Amino acid sequence: MKRHLRPLWMIESHVRGAMAMSRWLQRHIPIVGPAAALLVDRMLLIAYGLDVTSKSVNIGCLSISHPGGILLGGNGIVSPGRVAVMAGVKFVGRSPNDPRYVAAAREGVTFRLGDNVVIGANSVVVGPVEICDDVVIGAMSLVNSSITEPGVYVGCPARRIAEALTDEWVAHLPAPKRAQRDR
Repeated sequence: MKRHLRPLWMIESHVRGAMAMSRWLQRHIPIVGPAAALLVDRMLLIAYGLDVTSKSVNIGCLSISHPGGILLGGNGIVSPGRVAVMAGVKFVGRSPNDPRYVAAAREGVTFRLGDNVVIGANSVVVGPVEICDDVVIGAMSLVNSSITEPGVYVGCPARRIAEALTDEWVAHLPAPKRAQRDR
C-alpha cells in the first residue's frame, strides 16, 4: 500500500503529471487547449517555482525532485533517455540574434541530451548544445559548448574531471524505450 501511495506524495510525480497534462492539452484540444496548457505551466511556476513550457520539453523520463528556480523555458529540450535536473538549473539561449540559436529554436531542438544525464544544482546550460549519454554536470557549472564524451564535468566553463560514472541519480527512473529494446 505504501509503495502505491508514495508517488502521490512525491513532488517529482506531480511535476511529471502536470507536464504530461499540459502537453496533452496542447496537442488534443484545438482552441482552448493551448490556453489551458499555459495555465497548467503557470501553476507549476506558482506551486513549485518551475518555469517551464511543457510543449517544448520532450524527455523520455525527466526527474526533478526539487523544482525550485528551474528554467526549462520554451527553447526545445529533447532526450530519448533519463535526465535528472537539480534545483536552480537554467537552460538559456546565447543571444536572440545568434544564427545557430535562431535555427535551433525554429526547429524546436535547442538542447539535445542523451541518456543518464544529470545536471547539478544552479548550473547553467547555454544553447544550442548537445550532451552525450552518461554525463554528470556538477553544481554551479556553466555548459556553453557541446559535451561529446561521457564523464563528470564541473567548472565555468565546464571541463571533464573524471571518466567513471554510475547511473545512481537516474536508476529509479524507468529505462528508456531504446535501452529496453536492446536487452
